[in-house]
Amino acid sequence: MTETDIAIVGCGPKGLYALDSLCEAARRSPRHRFSVHIFEPSAHPGAGPIYDPGQPEVLLMNFPAGLINAWTGGRGPSFLEWAARSPKPVDAGDYVPRAHVGRYLFWSFERVVAQAPSNVRLIPYKTRVEAVNRNGDQWQISPQNITVDHVLITTGHQDGFRQGEADTRNHIPSPFPIDQRLTQTAVPPNSTVRCKGFALTFIDTILALTEGRGGVFTLSATGYNYAPSGQEPRRIAPFSRSGRPMRAKVEAALFTQPKDDAFWDDRRAELSHILRTPTATFTNHIWPAFLSFADEVLGNPSGTSADFFTHRTKTTFTPDEIRQDLRIGYDIAMGRRAQDSAWALAEVWRRCYPQLINWISHRELPPDDAHHFRQIAAEMERLAFGPPAQNIGKLITLEQAGIVSFDHMSGEVAADVTINATIPPAGGAELAAPLDGLLRDGHLNIGTMGGVRVDKDAHALTRDGTAKGLSVIGRATEGCVLGNDTLSRSLHDLPENWAAAVVQSARQSNALEPSL
Repeated sequence: MTETDIAIVGCGPKGLYALDSLCEAARRSPRHRFSVHIFEPSAHPGAGPIYDPGQPEVLLMNFPAGLINAWTGGRGPSFLEWAARSPKPVDAGDYVPRAHVGRYLFWSFERVVAQAPSNVRLIPYKTRVEAVNRNGDQWQISPQNITVDHVLITTGHQDGFRQGEADTRNHIPSPFPIDQRLTQTAVPPNSTVRCKGFALTFIDTILALTEGRGGVFTLSATGYNYAPSGQEPRRIAPFSRSGRPMRAKVEAALFTQPKDDAFWDDRRAELSHILRTPTATFTNHIWPAFLSFADEVLGNPSGTSADFFTHRTKTTFTPDEIRQDLRIGYDIAMGRRAQDSAWALAEVWRRCYPQLINWISHRELPPDDAHHFRQIAAEMERLAFGPPAQNIGKLITLEQAGIVSFDHMSGEVAADVTINATIPPAGGAELAAPLDGLLRDGHLNIGTMGGVRVDKDAHALTRDGTAKGLSVIGRATEGCVLGNDTLSRSLHDLPENWAAAVVQSARQSNALEPSL
């Protein structure tokens, strides 16, 4: 009986999910043997650098704790069930520290390894893969010089490893991993910092450089007060092309939904009818329905949400407009102000997102429709998937204290240190190793939505078909597969499909072996 050799390149959450799925599929096929080479340079496989358990506890998820689950089919505990064993309770609506989630993911990885079936041999490598090259009917992993039958690449955001960028005395290409990149040597106390980007990574950066250095936030009547430690930078100046900030996620305990579940059931049923129409497009059918739903949520006249969105996306925010928008979003999230069109659109986007994922994923939209979707999705990311309300409250306080400045959104400001707090977009332009080489050699194809194209089993699609034995799951496929950033396993079944396909391939190969 032959042994199937597999490589999993990158073992953060998506690599963990794939490994778990493979072990379960192999368990049901005990006559076949598998060697799995796991390449993950971080010290905590399953978590990776984004969920590093060692990062400051002040960095929070923007994903409710109740939706985090590393398992399917009840094979292991959800995050809430796992966290119930610790002295500090966690509620389903809590936005918990990423480090805490990282400990859960690392624990889950160790559990998968400990419970792997006897026909699966796991071989870990604490190293980075620089290249994957075709070698006959197999794939060669370099520089380790290992040849495998199947390779799965789940390298995620690849933060901190941008091609052509390295840490210098005054330039930090990514804040991750926080404990290595944002040290007091790299970013000295009382220094002036320019920060490229104005989204979630920027907020992580400012909290790491303030609260993470001993500054203390205390609740006030309108938000927070801040007591500096003396170790923070003197000034942090973000810069962004649009200047448009993210909206706060609501505090569920303080917030009253204007519509009940029956309303949303009806809206989703209406959307399902639209999505089943063979000629449906995002531009002409789906997005107009979302705008209409948002008007219905607040009882606004038809066209209110469309006018709001058009005006917002054509506006480059001034410092005063940034302050106003942050405060409005924060007050809405805390139940202190009536909901506005931004909140209504965000709620529609969130509530209908699973249906949108199912409709768009693995679909090649016409170029004009794809372009329109990508423009709208970029703005909806700011409105619907922002940080917890407490983080926006802290940002408001740091700006009022003069530590954060909104006055240099063009980036034209002298600074001691510049931090790139953006996340590379999905697609071919900024793929890092080993994906860049695979794209160059024609083993990958970028779709109209900007991501690496894969089929429903995660197999990489070339211009002419499928790259046999090559699969990709996660951030690099964003667009071809929508919503990769979630830690929920309920939205996507790519890990399970990939594992089933690998095991089925092994069965077929063994069936073709000559009997002795």
